[in-house]
Amino acid sequence: MTTPPDDFLPARLRALAFIRQGEQRIGTAWFRALTRWLDRTRPAVTRGGGVDPARVGDHRQFWTDEVNVEIMPVVAGVLEDAWRRVTRAGDPASDPWTADYLNEAGNRLVRLPDEVYALIVTEVERGIREQDDIPTITAAVDRVLTATGSERWPNRAHVVARTETMAAVNGGVFRAAVLDAEQRGDPAPFKAWLATADARTRPTHRDADHQRTLLTSPFVVGGAQLMYPGDPRGPAQEVIQCRCTMLPVVLGEPIDWTSRGGRDDGVSR
Repeated sequence: MTTPPDDFLPARLRALAFIRQGEQRIGTAWFRALTRWLDRTRPAVTRGGGVDPARVGDHRQFWTDEVNVEIMPVVAGVLEDAWRRVTRAGDPASDPWTADYLNEAGNRLVRLPDEVYALIVTEVERGIREQDDIPTITAAVDRVLTATGSERWPNRAHVVARTETMAAVNGGVFRAAVLDAEQRGDPAPFKAWLATADARTRPTHRDADHQRTLLTSPFVVGGAQLMYPGDPRGPAQEVIQCRCTMLPVVLGEPIDWTSRGGRDDGVSR
């Protein structure tokens, strides 16, 4: 059987290229901030040759500052880049929906110290269970607290970058499409879900490919309701590392935001 032509293939490929750029920007910012925070936290936790997990909390504010100053401006830039490819309606920086979105994203990212604390406790409990001596336990914790000590943190950076990029890109496209439709006077704008067409795409997302719904109504994906691919309010199994995107459909015509890079010369890169 001949596979029918995919009219959306160019948009899928351009979206993938745009998303990869966003992932690189967010992933680099997150890993650099992580490295600075771990380098600051490690000496306190392993001071005196022992391990004190509680010392992670001493540097919680430092991580919060890293998120707010180093990471969130990059996330905001990715969202704004996607927004401005859809519309000139409104200003992302002053939009209440965008402010709420970025606040929620920041709240997700500042939870890292709790994750690290749990990892340290796990290593200590494992060492005690296996009757390791203190230097061995301390060395294991030191690896946890070193950005390049294992594949853990590079892999974590990849997951964070992909998940936050998809949410920011599709969130920006969604919100911009809502405002653009209002500006156009379109009473019934739609949106279409586009899955990444390869073997790694999860079945529920493959099934959602080409699904159309009203712009302000959720997609139904694997039983979950998502306003856009990567919607952070959706369940983890349908959101984490999602690689899908969406196309707004206004006045009956799709807005291929992936080919509109020149709409606004002020787009940040």
